Amino acid sequence: MRKTKEIRNQENIVFQTHPRFFMNLKSAIIKFIIILILLYFFGALRNITFTIQQYLVNIVQIPLVEGFTIFLMLIVLILFLWIIWDLLSWRFTLYTLTEQRIIVEKGILRKNRNFIHYDKIQDVTVSQSLTERLTLSGDIEVFGGHDSTRIFLEDVPRPKDVEDMINKMIEGDMIFEKPKKRSKPRRKSKNKDLVVRRHNKKFRRE
Repeated sequence: MRKTKEIRNQENIVFQTHPRFFMNLKSAIIKFIIILILLYFFGALRNITFTIQQYLVNIVQIPLVEGFTIFLMLIVLILFLWIIWDLLSWRFTLYTLTEQRIIVEKGILRKNRNFIHYDKIQDVTVSQSLTERLTLSGDIEVFGGHDSTRIFLEDVPRPKDVEDMINKMIEGDMIFEKPKKRSKPRRKSKNKDLVVRRHNKKFRRE
């Protein structure tokens, strides 16, 4: 498994995908639900805080309602920014199968790109949880020749199809034809056509 900066020009891309959206962003969905709950019960929580403040106002002079409001808004803001980070993480995670290797790209601020050649692969395993089966996704782990060499593709859409594709590439069952270069049609010059016509007319037998 090595790091590379770009896909070689002579490689054909066989398959390319992001992780399954809903499975990869489970935590972002949970955070979004928490935000909706906080916003929905925001008024009720504020009233409860106001009631508590009425009991404490004679003991300590603390602006409890204002402080609790700011606290809730900070929680909502942090969760919202966290969701944006999760979306960017999903967007910048890309799995690519070429005719020569498997490439995994990850990272927002610091981008990492790892790959492993098909002739180095020793084993491929697929695992699916119950929720992954419902969303037609799964995890694929590719092991190389050394114990420490492996690539992990998380929440891959239709993992069985991707596994079959990898096995075909390992066995060499998929054949790629190089695109044929289109030959440019030859343009006959008008002068050449006129010369030929005159020649035929001159020596034509009657």
